[in-house]
Amino acid sequence: MGDMAVTVPTTRFRIGVDVGGTNTDAALVACQADTSPQGPKSILARTLEVVASSKAETTADVTTGISNAIRNVLGQYPVPTTDILSINIGTTHFINAVTQRDASKLRRVAVLRLCGPFGREVPPFADWPADLAAVLKGPIGYLSGGLELDGRLIGEVSKDEVLQHAENIMKAGITAVVVIGVFSSLDSESPTQEEYVRKLLQDRIPGIDVVCSRDVGNAPFVERENAAILNASILDFGRRTIRSFESAFQSLDLDCALYLTQNDGTVMDTEAAVRVPIKTFTSGATNSLTGAMFLAGLHNGSEAVVDPKTSQVIMVDIGGTTSDFAALSPTGYPRQSPGTVKVGGVRTAFQLPELVSIGLGGGSRVVVTHESGSDSSVTSTSNSRVTVGPTSVGYQLSVLAQCFGGEVLTATDIAVASGVVAEGTVGTQKVDLDADVVTKARRNIRRQLEYNIENMRVSDQEVVLLLVGGGSIIQMDDIRNVKACIRPPFYNVANAVGAAIAKISGDVDQIEIPGDRNPDDIVEEMKNKAIEAACQNGAIRESVRIVEVERIPLQYAHNAAFRVVVRACGDLSWDSGETKKRCKAEATTGPEPAVRPVEVATKLVGLDITPNDVHLASYEPEVSKATGEWFISEIDLAFIAEGCGVLGTGGGGSSYAAYLNSIAVLRKSPRGSMRVIDPSTIDASSRVGIVAGVGAPSVSNERLAGENEFQYACQKLLRYLQLDSFSALASGEIGGGNGMAPFPVAATMGLPVLDGDTLGRAFPKIDMCLPFVYDTEKPYPGVLSDPRGNSQIVAEVDTANRLERLLRCICIEMGLSCAYAFSIGAENFQKYACSQTVSEAWYIGRAISIARQQKTDILQSLVNIIPGCKKIYSGRITDVSRDVKGGWTVGTVTIKRASEDGDDDDGSHTQAQMNDNPMIIQYQNEFLYAALMRPDGSQEAICTTPDLITVLDAAGAALGTHEMRYGLMVHVIAMPANPLWTTPTGMKASDPASFGLAMEYTALGSEWHKPRSVIEEFGK
Repeated sequence: MGDMAVTVPTTRFRIGVDVGGTNTDAALVACQADTSPQGPKSILARTLEVVASSKAETTADVTTGISNAIRNVLGQYPVPTTDILSINIGTTHFINAVTQRDASKLRRVAVLRLCGPFGREVPPFADWPADLAAVLKGPIGYLSGGLELDGRLIGEVSKDEVLQHAENIMKAGITAVVVIGVFSSLDSESPTQEEYVRKLLQDRIPGIDVVCSRDVGNAPFVERENAAILNASILDFGRRTIRSFESAFQSLDLDCALYLTQNDGTVMDTEAAVRVPIKTFTSGATNSLTGAMFLAGLHNGSEAVVDPKTSQVIMVDIGGTTSDFAALSPTGYPRQSPGTVKVGGVRTAFQLPELVSIGLGGGSRVVVTHESGSDSSVTSTSNSRVTVGPTSVGYQLSVLAQCFGGEVLTATDIAVASGVVAEGTVGTQKVDLDADVVTKARRNIRRQLEYNIENMRVSDQEVVLLLVGGGSIIQMDDIRNVKACIRPPFYNVANAVGAAIAKISGDVDQIEIPGDRNPDDIVEEMKNKAIEAACQNGAIRESVRIVEVERIPLQYAHNAAFRVVVRACGDLSWDSGETKKRCKAEATTGPEPAVRPVEVATKLVGLDITPNDVHLASYEPEVSKATGEWFISEIDLAFIAEGCGVLGTGGGGSSYAAYLNSIAVLRKSPRGSMRVIDPSTIDASSRVGIVAGVGAPSVSNERLAGENEFQYACQKLLRYLQLDSFSALASGEIGGGNGMAPFPVAATMGLPVLDGDTLGRAFPKIDMCLPFVYDTEKPYPGVLSDPRGNSQIVAEVDTANRLERLLRCICIEMGLSCAYAFSIGAENFQKYACSQTVSEAWYIGRAISIARQQKTDILQSLVNIIPGCKKIYSGRITDVSRDVKGGWTVGTVTIKRASEDGDDDDGSHTQAQMNDNPMIIQYQNEFLYAALMRPDGSQEAICTTPDLITVLDAAGAALGTHEMRYGLMVHVIAMPANPLWTTPTGMKASDPASFGLAMEYTALGSEWHKPRSVIEEFGK
């Protein structure tokens, strides 16, 4: 008999570490690998086992705590160090430096924008917390460069200009620079403009760190710049931190790869982490979810007890202070949040798991409130109210809790008193409590968990709950609508287990111009690029799968440009030779600074611009009783911007940049320069200037406006009309960013803003302005302008529709975003415009902001403040379709019902709100109709244009049609249209048929009322 090939099984190990505010957890995971050529290449086909775990106190320098935790697990389960493939760390090390504003770890950053005459609308650091900006803000430069959406150059990079800024940077002692170009993701040259500038700077200033924005991500301009600045500020600290990690491992005789876990649940090697440490900021919750899945056996594919494609898997990680709720998508990966995220107070667009955190944990205080209103943590009466959280004893649980001999009643004491934990396993003392207190506390815990689990649901599929975290013992009762509740082994170190078995990804996110290429072929090319990126990062090729593909057409793009986002994920190799990646970066000299562990919070936000230190409910605007002028403050602008988003009905552009620009102008203008007056007070024979941005939000969010194009357009128009001035300025549409457009230009020109607009909402075309619809005003002349100094006067057209088509053609040549000014007679404005809409936006924004501050129901606040407003639907987005037709982005959004605790019919709902059928909303830039989908596939219209349909996120912020994403929890409200739209003339221009829809107008069924006037109410 000949020789037989022998398969030698080999065990390899990975160590996962998660650094928390109180404890540093470590887990040793073993993999029984088959080293034969025919051996399985996927982690799913191999045997994984957690063989040791440890908790150690998080130390001041963090690194010592990590070393202690690793020593503990290796002491429990000694293994040859050569068999340890990697240590995967999830840490708050870097984000702590940002949240603490620690100047010893952060560097000042210079910012160079390649934008030509654009990009002045929102300067760098404009929306940053003042204390953080004071630590990081360095020199700012606006340089020639950047691209248009269609690939044309805004301008060539000037070497001399770059070198001049380099001199300024050296004189300022700056060692970190961010270079950001407009539409840098479109730059296909080698080197790109950003890379060319980086090379010039590095040649002139040896040792300087230069971050190119496209290396950090492809978020909108402001969010991308913010992320790049944060990244640049911690690069040096990141190098030192990673060096210290490696030194600690070497002291343990470890010679293996070091990975850091990312925000999205994957890992990256230390070389990548050195370049983009910002991508590791908030990985803890994802590590917990990944670990919980594995510990519960959900990684076993067809053998798993639960299939994420047929069941909704929701994890609850209950710690000492908080509970984190996260969900698994049908692909088996954490469901991602589509919202804007503030990290350390800075607005970013990170790819993060959707996460809900509440103040419920093992250390949560139990408070008994008696009928008299007094509080107690010990006594009880049968009529008392018992609440658990949100305050907590935190890391002092082992000292203050009654089960440890303390005097504070905590959630852990309730679990011990209930007998759900084995005697002696938790605490040192027996806890005897009033049975009524225990019952009511358990009920309160259960209700809090039920409410948040229900809000994480995206469909009516059965829910499987994974309970992890050291505080998960406080979940003691069955939870409504949950099929199974799994508390797996090693549940108290699920975060470290998740870090140990994290996957690795490859991502592609860029804008493509098809040209002669088939768009489907381009998407396939991007998929292959993502797969290759994952493999280059250390993934097993056979295990790599495409988990996300999104193709987003760009509005008004005549070249069919679209954004494609592709993400590929795969298993990290468990073969010894494939994972020995080392950090090659040289660390900056000097000891590692101490880090004080803190609880780090990320905040999902909409606009989120109102100040936190002002009692908003008692705020009153300044209105002159003598002149009737409303003098605008920063709080007023915040309210108006929030309200403009709601009235934008999905369109009108983002109001955030317009708000920041208005704030900047207000701060440098003389007091009283920015003011609003009632339209009835102006001379009926005068002319009113109307301003609006024309083009695509996809462009205006990236190629920020310049300094004076609106003013330039108004001045050109005045000269053409042979007028010295307008009596006032007003917005073409109150919806979205256009609703904010008049404020900065009016203040600059010394003019008031009228409390009104020409649409009462947002609509996609200029020819829909009501004075044009009613043919009381000629739709010309008008002036288009851009920051280059280009202007185009449309002197005369035969129809308003012709004007719209001409403007679009000119706008395309100007780069798909420009300023437009036209004029309306004051008498026509008074008769055919929508009055008090600035006031309406103010009241809407005020209601939302007060509700946020007081933690009350935002939806109900809107119903109370907007006459005729109704809640149409609440649910999660389950499908989004997009296409480009006729120069607009069109598509549908499908939403499935998500019940909310206590969502009773109080009369403010439509029948749809109480209906479980899914809702479909169609849009053409703005939302056009909302309908229920019957089981037979037919539709029942609930509300159609011209009535207003608005989609809000969970924070009450209005969402644009371009922000619709799978899995997002949303609320849909509707408002009746101004009566000028519901006459036969108005309907002809705005009903469903006018948009080519084969349906009749379906009225909301509530009565419109004239909006309240801020001037009348506060000017008395």
